[in-house]
Amino acid sequence: MERILISGLTIYYDAEEREAVDEIVLACERSVETITSSWQLAVPQNCRVYIMTTWPRCVFQGAPLGSQVILGFTLPLWYSEFKKRWYYAGGWSQSYGDRQVVGIKTPRLIAQTPDPMGVSLFIKQENIEQKVLSIVCHELTHAFSSHLCLPAWMNEGLAMVSTDRCLGRPTVRQDTLQLLKDENQEQRAAEKINLNTQSREEVVQLYVRGYWLTRYLVEIQPALMEKLLSLRISHQELEGFIASELDIGTDTFWQEIDQLVVAKYNLELT
Repeated sequence: MERILISGLTIYYDAEEREAVDEIVLACERSVETITSSWQLAVPQNCRVYIMTTWPRCVFQGAPLGSQVILGFTLPLWYSEFKKRWYYAGGWSQSYGDRQVVGIKTPRLIAQTPDPMGVSLFIKQENIEQKVLSIVCHELTHAFSSHLCLPAWMNEGLAMVSTDRCLGRPTVRQDTLQLLKDENQEQRAAEKINLNTQSREEVVQLYVRGYWLTRYLVEIQPALMEKLLSLRISHQELEGFIASELDIGTDTFWQEIDQLVVAKYNLELT
């Protein structure tokens, strides 16, 4: 594969995908500027971006040799699930120790990728350049913040708010707030949701909660958000710290958080 260095990243690509490279390079430059300036996160020392055209290559190319061997032996265990995820995903990120790997489909493939979950979450985006930028920024945010070991809701929320900042506008549908108002919605801890195994409805719930709470903290409690990104504590302790700072109960954390967020952003609708 060919490779180029840009903004501290190493971008790998096939020579015949040169046109796609130019577009993804611009998206990487813009995303790096947004992530580093917004969250004071440094570019990882070993961060690789692969422009992907097939799913087996996106799995094996970025992995160190030892991980490639393990992936090969365990192929029957993850083949079907990853192949399915490849069909719907525009990008993906993976951590191998100190190596951060991001895979991005070519713009041509992104334009052909269905996104049934995204339809219920995101404001419709017709412009392919904006779609590419959204995916690149989201996945690079995961790569830049992986060492923080954030809870799942904040991990996704930070990536989504980064994308808002990169595009200069909200990207999540305002009507997703209804999920936080639904009295029939099970008030389970967001941390219990496994993105790989739970139902689409539960995963959407995690993304919605993660986005709106992270956005709330960034806009209403920026000093608290900055503090949270500097802490190295367990997920339970982090959520307890948030509860203490916002003066809400730990036993009713998510219920009260949902109420705070809905009260703030529903007012903006009127």
